Amino acid sequence: MSGAHKFFIMGSALILSMLLVSCDSNKNASDDYYFEQKEYTLINQKYSFVVISSSKEWDKQVKENVGQFYSGNDIGAFSKLRLNKDDFNLKGSECIIYIKDPAWKYEPEYIGHEITHCLYGKWHPSQRGKG
Repeated sequence: MSGAHKFFIMGSALILSMLLVSCDSNKNASDDYYFEQKEYTLINQKYSFVVISSSKEWDKQVKENVGQFYSGNDIGAFSKLRLNKDDFNLKGSECIIYIKDPAWKYEPEYIGHEITHCLYGKWHPSQRGKG
């Protein structure tokens, strides 16, 4: 087998394996979730961030905003969406994202997760309760 033939076979195998890996739509992200579906798409809205500086304050905010049955250890970040239902296109809606101060605990993967909720709603409905 010539060198050119081997190169062609290896190159073809590499391209095929890359295509197969990229077809996995259920691939988990670093926060262990995968994208299932869009509940809606809301691009134009106001974003606000609440940065929590301590474990004690984080636990308090989680209990107040997510629910008493959760602890701060269960939640990496969370968001609250205030939809402007007076506008057909939901213009004027606001998404408030609660995150941990990176000086206390650096977890950037949760910021993107929560922004995705702001944009697309409940995008992982069968994965509830994972934390």
